[in-house]
Amino acid sequence: MNKILLLSLVRACLLLAVPAAFASDVYPNKPIRLMVGFPPGGPADIAARIIAMGLQDILKQNVVVENRTGAGGNIASQMVAQAPADGYTLLVATASLTLNPLISTNAGYDAIKDFVPVALVATQANALAVSAGVAAKTVSELQGLIKTQKMAVATSGVGTSSDLSATNLFKVLWKSDVTMVPYRGAGPAGIALASGEPQIGFMTITGVLPLHQQGKVRILAVVNDKRLPGLPAIPTMAEAGYPELTPSWTAVFAPAGTPPAVVKRLNDATNAVMATPEFKEKFTQQAMLAADSRTPAQLQDYMRSEVQTWERLVKAMGNSLK
Repeated sequence: MNKILLLSLVRACLLLAVPAAFASDVYPNKPIRLMVGFPPGGPADIAARIIAMGLQDILKQNVVVENRTGAGGNIASQMVAQAPADGYTLLVATASLTLNPLISTNAGYDAIKDFVPVALVATQANALAVSAGVAAKTVSELQGLIKTQKMAVATSGVGTSSDLSATNLFKVLWKSDVTMVPYRGAGPAGIALASGEPQIGFMTITGVLPLHQQGKVRILAVVNDKRLPGLPAIPTMAEAGYPELTPSWTAVFAPAGTPPAVVKRLNDATNAVMATPEFKEKFTQQAMLAADSRTPAQLQDYMRSEVQTWERLVKAMGNSLK
């Protein structure tokens, strides 16, 4: 009996002595959830579903996308910030993750302190578009048109890069009297624009590209470093005279405190997915550019620079955001 007891104690001690890294060695051993703060049709949702397919093959586990919409992505962000830091609940977010805390007193999270970056997935252009019935064919024509009639602008949602960029363009740079109408994502905003109410849209291009191709809306310019391969005739906003407007991005985040080995496993897997021609093409078809591989540390530096960039813009815009 004493011998059995002794063996049991020895075994228990050995189990306790197993390095914490062991848990990451067997990761993942159950399904992974990718939380998205926007409805289907937007860049975060599209990117999450593309990445989920690739991660399932590499990690040999189910990867499920869950849309928890509302508050410009804040609801999903708060859920992931409060989730167990074990690598099984992740956030697929856009630049709104860094923007919301800058313009809201109750975002419910800190973009730097509450998350650890896992991988940069893609960059995507914002698009300035009008419904098919609007006469403007260029950015300058639209600027002239809004001086003569009352118009409204659909955006991807409060706290998104499209909403802040649109407010900067229409309210600060153009000093116009347009009404800003934030929707719950680029998908709903695009559908509203196609109906003609509101008549103008400024949103991530995924929300309007199919509608532009169908002739239901007309893209006047894109916010991107260069013209998009699929839209070679559409100028960039920089070409139209507005180089200060910058494109958005989509990235994967884990709750702060997630073991570094788990983060590295996810980073390696995501980068492997993004490196394949098949998945690069999937993003290209959505007018998104698959990101180059970055380590979590490099992405952390990038996020800090993004916060600083948008913080400067928010301060410059002042009362225009109210």
